[in-house]
Amino acid sequence: MARLHIIRLNLVCVVFLGGCVGTALRYSLSGLADLGPFHVGTFAANMIACFAYAALSAWLGGTGRIAGRAKEYVNRGFGMGMCGGLSTMSTLALEEFMLLRGGDAAGCALYCIVTFAVGCVLAYAGVLAGLRLAGAGNGKESNR
Repeated sequence: MARLHIIRLNLVCVVFLGGCVGTALRYSLSGLADLGPFHVGTFAANMIACFAYAALSAWLGGTGRIAGRAKEYVNRGFGMGMCGGLSTMSTLALEEFMLLRGGDAAGCALYCIVTFAVGCVLAYAGVLAGLRLAGAGNGKESNR
């Protein structure tokens, strides 16, 4: 049986508003000076988004303080909207292709590897922080 997709205008608005905030934050970080092959603004935006989205997801999954529709609005607004607007895979790809085009394959590889490695570490740290905020990281719940 096919799933019926219903567009809910209230969720579209929440995602849009969160996306506006995330995009504005990303734009503000774009003014940071580059360090060699590292585009510091893009790197910072992506790393903040990795940590924040992982922390938000873990917190929402472990907390009982917020439920139902409110949880969905927070998830969509801050997660999909703000973190989605803040992070930028397309800019990362463009910067890496420009490094390759300029003949800096080593810089491109380093930028790519560091971005993904640090992103994974920060996402893991975000999960730990989110679980701690939710109260799930302090042994109060059974093994997960």
